Amino acid sequence: MITADTNVWARAYLNDDEAQARKGRTAIEAACASDGVFVPLIVLAELFWVLKSRWKRDRVLNTIEHLLETDGVVVESAALAAKALEESRAGAPGFADLLIAQVSFSGGVSEIVTFDKAFGRLSRVRRLS
Repeated sequence: MITADTNVWARAYLNDDEAQARKGRTAIEAACASDGVFVPLIVLAELFWVLKSRWKRDRVLNTIEHLLETDGVVVESAALAAKALEESRAGAPGFADLLIAQVSFSGGVSEIVTFDKAFGRLSRVRRLS
C-alpha cells in the first residue's frame, strides 16, 4: 500500500500539468490494482482546499465522494470523512471544517473554538469574537 501526497491527487484531478497528471494517475491506478492507496485525513482536507480554489463546490464534493468510493482507496477514518461529506452536501460549512469537527468530536472533544463565522454556527462550535 502507498500513500499519494496531496499534490499527486491534485495533479491527477486537475490535469494542470499534463506530464505530472499522467504520472500521478498511473501511480494511483497501479496501487489501486495491487495493494491500494491509503489517504490520510489531512490529505483529504488539503485536497478539498486545493480543488475548491479551482472548481465549484459541487464538483469538489463529487470528487471527494468519488475518492471515498474508489476500489483500492482506503481513507483514514472513512466513516468520519463520509459524515463530513454528507453534512457539507446538506449545506453546512465547508468540508474541511466538518472533517475537523467529526475527528474532534469522535476523539472526545467537548467544544471547538473558531474565528470562522459559518463554522461557529455548528453545535458545540463556539465562535471567538
